[in-house]
Amino acid sequence: MRAVSDATVKFVGKQRGYGNLVVLEHAKPYSTAYGHLSRFGAGMRKGGRIKQGQIIGYVGMTGLASGPHLHYEFRVNNMQRNPLAMNLPSAYPLENRFKSRFVAESAPLMQRLTLVRGHKLTALD
Repeated sequence: MRAVSDATVKFVGKQRGYGNLVVLEHAKPYSTAYGHLSRFGAGMRKGGRIKQGQIIGYVGMTGLASGPHLHYEFRVNNMQRNPLAMNLPSAYPLENRFKSRFVAESAPLMQRLTLVRGHKLTALD
């Protein structure tokens, strides 16, 4: 399991039906919760800083789980919400002074993505 964005660890441990649970606090008022984990990522501790994409735990079936899976929650002011049904804030536009550098540095990456477009990536193993 990887963190969806930079965050601070608000909770890491066992919690009733969730079993092994990690709660990450992102920019106010957003947080995410990951439950039923088999184990936690290396160095997970309350108050620790997490980077987007960092491994925070592994799929499991702890707590009241009927089989291995991830219980994921998106929360606003600690209340569970459907992120697909919300009007979330937009990202700030890239300042003009950075655009040419962005284009130059992203061009090789975009070329690589074009190479794999249309291929079944699981078949490339």
